[in-house]
Amino acid sequence: MFSKSFSLQKALAAARRRLLICILALGLAGFAGWPALAARQIPPVPLSPTETITFTEAQLARGKQLFNKTCAQCHVGGQTLPNPDVTLKLEDLAGATPPRDNVLAIVDYIKNPVTYDGVESLVEYHPNTQLLSEYPRLRNLTEEDLKLIAGYILVQAKTVPGWGGTKSESHSDLSAYL
Repeated sequence: MFSKSFSLQKALAAARRRLLICILALGLAGFAGWPALAARQIPPVPLSPTETITFTEAQLARGKQLFNKTCAQCHVGGQTLPNPDVTLKLEDLAGATPPRDNVLAIVDYIKNPVTYDGVESLVEYHPNTQLLSEYPRLRNLTEEDLKLIAGYILVQAKTVPGWGGTKSESHSDLSAYL
């Protein structure tokens, strides 16, 4: 009886060792490939009509944080709650007058907002850096902060499926955000 019990213990110990070796081998193989999977490919975005820029993960994280604090109330998921027909999709940004499809153009818009056709100023209506009484969060942003917000918007527009929603979506779909 003792010898059978002893053999069973040996067999179980050997099986545990093999299992542990397999787990470690799989873990190391997974860990070796993990940085490649974890590293997000960040596409370059237009800085201006003639230059591009590639933001780092840290810059995009800061841009997201700033966007969420200052813009997401009306632009959740790249949509525009006051006017769902004008989103933060690349084609909508490019179709504006002047185009808002590069970092410096978005920064200019945040400072001096105008209607989509570029005809009328929206300084008194859209949050911007000029309003003294309204939107103090925007007024206190640095030029670098504005660039990070713009970079975040453009990278999202290039990489996130569904960013900006669809023109057929209504405010009722977004009622939880109002």
